[in-house]
Amino acid sequence: MLKRADGQEMHSVPGVGFRLTDRELGSFNAALETIQGDFSEVKPIREGLDRLEQVQWERPPRREAFATVTTPEGDWKAYAQLLAPRKSEVLLCQQAQGDEWAVIQRFQSNSPYAKAHGETEILMKGKDRCELMDEYKAQVQHTLRFMARNMAAKAQHAVWEQSPGENPAKVVRALSERCATAVENPESLKQTLERQKQQSVRQSHGMSI
Repeated sequence: MLKRADGQEMHSVPGVGFRLTDRELGSFNAALETIQGDFSEVKPIREGLDRLEQVQWERPPRREAFATVTTPEGDWKAYAQLLAPRKSEVLLCQQAQGDEWAVIQRFQSNSPYAKAHGETEILMKGKDRCELMDEYKAQVQHTLRFMARNMAAKAQHAVWEQSPGENPAKVVRALSERCATAVENPESLKQTLERQKQQSVRQSHGMSI
């Protein structure tokens, strides 16, 4: 059991590169509860991006188009589902009469967005399929990082509300790290956890077992 010099027990936390005291861990877990719904939204996007990273997009499609998607700019043939956000799906499409590629989001007809803006939206277009997918993956990663920052801000707000008159800076920092690691790809996460492990070992100096 790892303890500080003053006898307080220290706890390791997944996705965080340092240990927390009992009280800090309690605040951390309480704040984390407020963003569980956000984590459930991030997870499928992260997993979907991981799958896209494994595809060799320079190769031609292995199958025929499985659907026709109609947009204000005409019809497109859908060759792959990239992601499936809530009440929608993101498709890789090619012009039915042409050679341009596009990433198109198709919404359920009964969704609020579809009722207000239509059932389809072209997110980006390009002549080169590989370049288009690289751009799309970068956009998804940017979105994940934006979601992580929002999650961290929401959780940190909960901490400050729970700890009036105190300075929960360490818990706030732990929440930021936990949210950031939630949106990293597996290899980056592995490297991050290894760095955190090394930092934890260094921080253990001066503590007693």
